[in-house]
Amino acid sequence: MNTQAMETIKTLEIKSAPEKQTLEAANESYTKKQLAHFIERHDLAIAKSWLKDDIVSALSEWMNNAQKDVLANDSDLLAFYEKMLASDEKLNLYGDNISEDEGNTLLSLMEYGLLYNVDGTVWAPAEAAETTEDVDVEVKTVSEEKKEQPSKKPSPNTQSKPKQATSSLSTEEKLAQEKQARLKYLKKQAKKKKGKKRK
Repeated sequence: MNTQAMETIKTLEIKSAPEKQTLEAANESYTKKQLAHFIERHDLAIAKSWLKDDIVSALSEWMNNAQKDVLANDSDLLAFYEKMLASDEKLNLYGDNISEDEGNTLLSLMEYGLLYNVDGTVWAPAEAAETTEDVDVEVKTVSEEKKEQPSKKPSPNTQSKPKQATSSLSTEEKLAQEKQARLKYLKKQAKKKKGKKRK
């Protein structure tokens, strides 16, 4: 299959699985050009001019935060991801018959650091199973709340409203934290440049 998704999957190939089976270790296997794909794709507030270690650290943190939301909001993506994790055989990205939809789904999972293209086969970091366990708990909690709510009469002080405010607040807090991290990094870089100029 020669679709745009598969071409992108090929460009995101890493040659071997990292010794430390973590998302950050896998991201360290990418080149700066490959890392730029993620920055552009998700319009992240990460400068491509940063040192590779700083890009990897910021990207890995963003992926960790985004993964559960992505899986919780797309049941098809979650089902496909769980199928990939449960499979004993590694999917051969270049040899197996992959449909266009499967290619798009695989790319989505790769763009959030849930799966990786390691020398043409699908690989997941060891911490991947923990991600789906957390998602299952969150999905179950939401469905339990929905079952309880219809039995009660709607009131202006429902429990769901504060939870929505909390989740949007936590998103705002995350953005504020990311902004602070960027400012701290830029100040650090500016100090380094001043130090070099004085010498």
